[in-house]
Amino acid sequence: MSDRKNYALLSLIVISALAFSLLGTRWNALYYHNTDIYTVPNIPLVTAMKAIHDGTYLSDFFGSRAFASASLIDNDSLLFGNIAFRVSETNLSAVEAMSPDIQTYSFTTADDTYFKDACFIGDSRTVGISQYSGIENATFLCRNSLSIYDYDRKKFTYEGEKMSIREILSETKFSKIYLMVGINECGTGTPESFFEQYRDVVADIRSLQPDALIFIQGNLLVTESKSNEDENITNENISARNKLIATLANQKDIFYIDINESILCADGSLVSDYTWDQVHIRAQYYPIWKDFLLKHAIIV
Repeated sequence: MSDRKNYALLSLIVISALAFSLLGTRWNALYYHNTDIYTVPNIPLVTAMKAIHDGTYLSDFFGSRAFASASLIDNDSLLFGNIAFRVSETNLSAVEAMSPDIQTYSFTTADDTYFKDACFIGDSRTVGISQYSGIENATFLCRNSLSIYDYDRKKFTYEGEKMSIREILSETKFSKIYLMVGINECGTGTPESFFEQYRDVVADIRSLQPDALIFIQGNLLVTESKSNEDENITNENISARNKLIATLANQKDIFYIDINESILCADGSLVSDYTWDQVHIRAQYYPIWKDFLLKHAIIV
């Protein structure tokens, strides 16, 4: 009798481990696309435990990975302000789709006060901006390895509460929102699948922050040597994603800023003298990034 109980318990443990491994594999594909560019992919069983801890698995039961308001945005519809439009299979840009009667704006130069009430959303590059650029009067929702798939995950402690970026944007209004993610997603999916998720996130930010200017930042390229030696983190891969997200800009309330046009890059690559690891720039050069943003300000 005792042996039967032991066998039954062992069988239950094995079956449970297999079941959680299968769930972990699924949740890896759905939710944990981004692994840090220096780490190995997530182990399915560990991912299952992490998904239960994070609560991300609940999306399976509520039918939405990114948003709580699925009725507002579907797979190929965008809502920018009060103007809804359909995106064609040829990636019709926001400039072409928006009403021509709405005023467009050109970049100008501003001073440091421009960043008052601004919000920066991003990965480790944005962490660097928050720490070393000299921008002191903005909100930073950034962390290492952040990806576009983390938009609705509770990864930030904001005003003493664990919240997602979406929840924070639902409660706090900003005048400007800077978004830069994408390098951690280079090993996941295709530029097109990344763009679809990115497009939906931008649309949701637009609906939550109707009065804010949205600045889509192109991802900083890597050095030529890094691009040549890495299978996924390549300048070709980064540029393909940048080209797609740039189509969301309309020069009305959504703008595209390409840091690769600054002196940090030359000949289609990050200048090696400016970086310590071929991917991130050295601390002393982040003020160049800030100055570049200030020279691409929008004054309404």
